[in-house]
Amino acid sequence: MARKDLRRILSDTALAKLAPDLVLANARIVNTVTREIVAADIAIKSGRIAAIAEPGEGGWLDCPVEDLGGRYVSPGFIDPHVHVEASMITVREYSRAAVSHGVTMVAADPHEIGNVLGLPGMRLMFDEAATVPMKLLLRVPARIPAMPDWLETSGAKISIADTESMMDWPEAVCLAGDINPNLIIRQDDEQFEKIDITIDRGMTVSGQSPGLRGAKLNAFIAGGPEDNHVAGNIAEVMENVRSGMRSVLAWRPKHRLDREQFRELSSLIREKNLDTRYFQFCTDDVYPHEFVDDGHIDCRIRMLIEEGMDPITAFQIGTLNVAEGLRIDRDYGSVTPGKCADLIILSDLEKVAVDAVMIDGKFVFRDGIYDAPDRGFRYPEWALNTMRVGGEVTAEDLKLRVPHNAPKTKVWAIMTTSPKSAQEFVLDTESGFVMPDADQGISAVAVIDRHRETRHIGRGFMGGVHVKYGAIACTVSHDAHNLMVVGANHDDMAQAANEVIRRGGGYALVKDGKLIFELALPVAGLMSEEPLEAVADKTRKLERILIDELGCPPIPRVLLKLNGFSLANIPNFGFTDFGLIDAQEMAIRDTVIEPIGRFELEAEDHDGCAH
Repeated sequence: MARKDLRRILSDTALAKLAPDLVLANARIVNTVTREIVAADIAIKSGRIAAIAEPGEGGWLDCPVEDLGGRYVSPGFIDPHVHVEASMITVREYSRAAVSHGVTMVAADPHEIGNVLGLPGMRLMFDEAATVPMKLLLRVPARIPAMPDWLETSGAKISIADTESMMDWPEAVCLAGDINPNLIIRQDDEQFEKIDITIDRGMTVSGQSPGLRGAKLNAFIAGGPEDNHVAGNIAEVMENVRSGMRSVLAWRPKHRLDREQFRELSSLIREKNLDTRYFQFCTDDVYPHEFVDDGHIDCRIRMLIEEGMDPITAFQIGTLNVAEGLRIDRDYGSVTPGKCADLIILSDLEKVAVDAVMIDGKFVFRDGIYDAPDRGFRYPEWALNTMRVGGEVTAEDLKLRVPHNAPKTKVWAIMTTSPKSAQEFVLDTESGFVMPDADQGISAVAVIDRHRETRHIGRGFMGGVHVKYGAIACTVSHDAHNLMVVGANHDDMAQAANEVIRRGGGYALVKDGKLIFELALPVAGLMSEEPLEAVADKTRKLERILIDELGCPPIPRVLLKLNGFSLANIPNFGFTDFGLIDAQEMAIRDTVIEPIGRFELEAEDHDGCAH
């Protein structure tokens, strides 16, 4: 229906010339515009809110009535920054789970599947989204691949022309910002052109500015980005907002903002009577078991309320603030005439107790039941066959060779601190290969190109999140999602890698030559087509086995630390199929520092050596 025709229908309904499709009677509206609770009846027509009136005073023509008995009605929650693939489930399952938590819309950056399957893979996700009630908006990926091809092998490249074409997709709302912030600060021509394309279309430019303060933050904002989702503390959050940049709060225990920092922010807002318009919530990367255990945007809102924030303000942060930030507030973010009837019905505001959810004026969730037809979307074979490694992996393939026979070698190991750091370690050398050392907490790591059969393998060492026994292999390794293997010995590492290859992607854990855990993720090596609860059981078990059987330190969100190890586009280091990457300088660094002890140099033959 043309918008002008829809406006006429809504206007005629409000004037009692046409009957509403449904009236929600005796509601208490969470007015996110004025931050107050208003008793009202709500008339819905053609998927939109036609009118709002005091209870019993609408005078509308006869139609079906749903008596809410004083329950609350809020606009649907909107997530401005999410990666659906991070939840390891398809859009169909994501919709089912998110809607039950009051989420009616998410803005997704599909760069995970984009790095594997390119433009066609990203389009697949949005084709699937057309079959579910939850609305999936497009954050156009800012950089695929995230790194130049001389630093990392990716499965696809998205050109400026591709970016421009994606901006014309009907779902597009912004340019995503998950890139190295130095591309902005150093005025990268390609990135600036993409920003210009976005601004010319009147769309939002997103960004990420981890740890940037002062002059660098000013330069970053002046370069175009309008928001940041990776602030690590409240001081950083406040400098962002005071500088005119929206702060998208991504709660993560012991990583970025935790509950204590939410409490600090809530207290600061109350004490200084701060304007909260530039605050938003997002989930970013949420693992399946976290989705089941914690929830979605509702969890973030509930937490801020528990820490002392006014409930209506917290609801405003999760609705209207997001709509304004994405420039979609003409249609979303408030329960007001003309807006889409994407609504949440709640029995308890402070507990964020979601009783029912409407999208486009139709109930899609009520009394714990998700009511949406399965339209039978299936991923094609080409999206399920993405392991192009070029043959089986051997233990020899994964060993870091050095051209000397010294008994020990000093190396750089990348530590999974936040941000990642590099530390020196002295490791044993056996037959020309540098070995991991579980006693020092250092594991061997290898990243294998799985996109182009180049047999590129980066070899090195990691600490922090390490394994004392066995090995883990996975294809969830940001951002190129190559095959990453971490282990205490190379035999188990090779077996784990081959188990993942045989399953078309996912996770495999091996100990003493035995497969002790597997999670197949056949869709692009990133997602399962199983129900969320089934995948959540497996990822919960995966974390437990990592800690209990492989001896990984029991730190919060250990999977996130592991999967983000290879990420090379944010400070300070990453690890790709080219080896150790300095993220600040965007350059390859040698893993080997120097031999230790008496040695002789071998003949100059570097086959098997790696940075």
